[in-house]
Amino acid sequence: MPRRTAVRATWLALFANLMLLGLKASATGLSDSLTIFSETLNSLADVVAAIVVLLCVRWAWKRPDDDHPFGHRRAEPIAGLVLAIFTGILGFEVCKTALLDLRFGNVAERIGPFPIAALCLTIGLKSWLYLFFARRGEQLNSPALRATAIDCRNDVFVAAQGLVAVLVAEFKLPLLDTVGGLLVGGYILYTAYRIGMENIDYLMGRAPDQQLLDSVQRTAAAIPGVAGVADIKGHYVGTFVHVELTAIVDGRLATAASHDVGLKTRSAIEELDLVDRAFVHIAPIRTTNSAESDATGDQR
Repeated sequence: MPRRTAVRATWLALFANLMLLGLKASATGLSDSLTIFSETLNSLADVVAAIVVLLCVRWAWKRPDDDHPFGHRRAEPIAGLVLAIFTGILGFEVCKTALLDLRFGNVAERIGPFPIAALCLTIGLKSWLYLFFARRGEQLNSPALRATAIDCRNDVFVAAQGLVAVLVAEFKLPLLDTVGGLLVGGYILYTAYRIGMENIDYLMGRAPDQQLLDSVQRTAAAIPGVAGVADIKGHYVGTFVHVELTAIVDGRLATAASHDVGLKTRSAIEELDLVDRAFVHIAPIRTTNSAESDATGDQR
């Protein structure tokens, strides 16, 4: 069910971005506004990103196999990283075009109502998509869908800024259209940086938040037979966390009993959100009573 939900969400993103790309491309053909041209390139990037995310989400939810015993969840951060790279290239091109136009004094001579209508539709549709993908991203713990949500939110801000620039350029100051295009490009670059850094952290095995590690410690300490918890470590494997810890048990326990404590500890920790695997090491300690018993035995 999670895989099917994630794939359907990515198909929705692809269809919506294809529709906006067609609309903005038509608006670009009917005007020479740099702002609407930048928005068209932004939609092209969204289409490419949606295709990449769709493929990687399908891979990410595949079951573990012999070649990938811990699953394929790293596919989603890869999708986010590809999205960031492509978005960064696009933002650079938009900024370069805007700066050249400012240098040589190029301004839009015809804008018209179609670009204005295209930007209004973009604001409405992307606002709804942001809310949709934000919910799905949190529900499925999917960085690819969360990155899509952030991209949709940024598209709303950029389109709103572009709409103001186009309106003012249409009626008063044509140069503002070029400035608007430059601002669009700058925001695209910033978005690429944020998405890229988040997904690089996933791929590099960043440690989870301290709140999750505290939850792991409380869960392990509550298991009957666990006298203490030490050496808790964790890192992301794709979008989920692998945890390693030491469970301290009574040294008088039989080996089989200590093993059972370890199994119960591992199962309880793996029930936590975000935790995919838990590796529990058993460390027996000699209690005071066992030491006294040993001493009594020696005297006898």
